[in-house]
Amino acid sequence: MQKDRQPDWQDTNMALFGSDIEKKVKEAAADGEPQWTNAGVKVGLQIWRIEQFKVVPWAKSKYGKFHTGDSYIVLNTYIKEPQINPDKLAWDIHFWIGRESTQDEYGTAAYKTVELDDHLHGAATQHREVQESESKMFLGYFSAGLTYLKGGVATGFKHVTTNESSSREARLLMVKGRGGNILLREVDCKRSAMNSGDVFILDCDEGIFQWNGSGSNMHEKSKAQEFTQLLKTDRGGDVSSVVVDEGDASIESKEHPFTKHLPGEWKMMGVKMGDIKMKDASAGGEDDAVKAFEPKLYRLKEGGGASKVGAGKPPINKLLTTGVYVLDDGFRLLLWVGKAAPKGERASAFVSAQMYLKKFKRPPVLPISRYGEGQEDSQFMTLFGPAVHGGCCTIS
Repeated sequence: MQKDRQPDWQDTNMALFGSDIEKKVKEAAADGEPQWTNAGVKVGLQIWRIEQFKVVPWAKSKYGKFHTGDSYIVLNTYIKEPQINPDKLAWDIHFWIGRESTQDEYGTAAYKTVELDDHLHGAATQHREVQESESKMFLGYFSAGLTYLKGGVATGFKHVTTNESSSREARLLMVKGRGGNILLREVDCKRSAMNSGDVFILDCDEGIFQWNGSGSNMHEKSKAQEFTQLLKTDRGGDVSSVVVDEGDASIESKEHPFTKHLPGEWKMMGVKMGDIKMKDASAGGEDDAVKAFEPKLYRLKEGGGASKVGAGKPPINKLLTTGVYVLDDGFRLLLWVGKAAPKGERASAFVSAQMYLKKFKRPPVLPISRYGEGQEDSQFMTLFGPAVHGGCCTIS
């Protein structure tokens, strides 16, 4: 499962990912990747930084220190079942992305992560880590915590321009419906977009706030809490999440993040002109008229291509071992990577999923969970139907 506080890589020319970056990476290691020779052979942590399309060892004295303009590969080698099989090694590979890391650095790290996994015979679990939203697993490697260093190594492509501010863009999402027909959609991040009949989620730098309208129903509240937990996990788990009900005076102070991002008054030239009143429940429409988002399955290609191959509860054998797929269930993306998928597609899987969000105008904060073929859990399997005649998937 992956975490998200990312720079806007969606605005970069990712059509170059499978061609130029892959070409540069191969040129930089024409005789194979020498860094993988001793990778994962014994218990411990190993870190490499991406420099000019090459994998360069990171000094042990700098472990836990990462430049915000760079991307890194972190390999943790451990014994999964020391009591049962004390000699069998297991691996977790993390590629860490700094806020100002460029397309070529991120792309090289992703490509090399797949290459390292191949070197370990596909037995490693891959994780994407984004600056300031690292997973608890990743943070646990560094007892002294993480230190972010400014700048980064010079790169082979032109740097992508990023905002100077490192804060997370505030987004407001509405949860509406009843029973099994619940929809999640992003709305304008302003109080006038809210109403008393629905539940709203504010995702911002300070945390995640679930606001329950006075007329919202139990189905909306429950689904909102479920999504909030997914979002919290996706942001690394350490972010705070708060549930408030309409009328709670504690959120109306000027210092509170809710009021900061969703002010209750409008001003002109710094002078208060009036209060912004919350719309009543009728403004949100009838809950019973809402139709649930129909899950959709797409096959992803490098450069942003996405072809729809199923909907609803697609048969499991729609997943071919030669492809990369994303299932959008309305509240999250499940990314599935086949063992025999081209290396370029496997390496660009996360980028392709992000491009899917943009292409189909889906909420960009939707959590993305990655499953390698053979790593499916019960949660994943419940979203698919039984195999149908004529399919060809290795999942059983």
